[in-house]
Amino acid sequence: MKASGWRRSLLPLLVVVAAVLIIVAAAACKPKWKAQIVQDRSPAQPIQFMHDVHVGVDSVPCAYCHFSSNISEEAGIPPVGTCMGCHRFVRGSTPEFQTEIEKLMGFAADSIAIPWVRVYSVPEFVQFTHKPHIRAEVACEDCHGDVTTMVQVERATPMTMGWCVTCHRDHDPPAPDDCATCHY
Repeated sequence: MKASGWRRSLLPLLVVVAAVLIIVAAAACKPKWKAQIVQDRSPAQPIQFMHDVHVGVDSVPCAYCHFSSNISEEAGIPPVGTCMGCHRFVRGSTPEFQTEIEKLMGFAADSIAIPWVRVYSVPEFVQFTHKPHIRAEVACEDCHGDVTTMVQVERATPMTMGWCVTCHRDHDPPAPDDCATCHY
């Protein structure tokens, strides 16, 4: 027995509607935390954060500001409250430092996140976390360069697949280099 005319014409419409709903649902479930690929090697920042002073002179450990590096998918950019932990007391020793700290104070007073511009990112199809690198005692500067000498942070390594695979293979002991390590 054949389906009646209205049922035959309704079937393609139902298939299209179902496909659209599946695509919309998949897009809604897609993780949004992945960053856009950064083009500029050393982007201008809203505040001139001087890693050479904070890390080089004052010996502030990377994990003090990037406190989520060992517990999260991303090392994270510190909230303004982290900066204010010190800068409510430290106001800068030069007019240049004082100007930058005044900008920081403005963000804190207005309860606005500092709109830092990302320096490092990986493509959306790469699953990267700092956790295994920290456990393997990979030094931050192995990937991020010697920030103790950087007035403004710049991308020190390409963070390409070839660069990462070479590092994994050259590590002692070698780190996993199969596809599923980063693509899952």
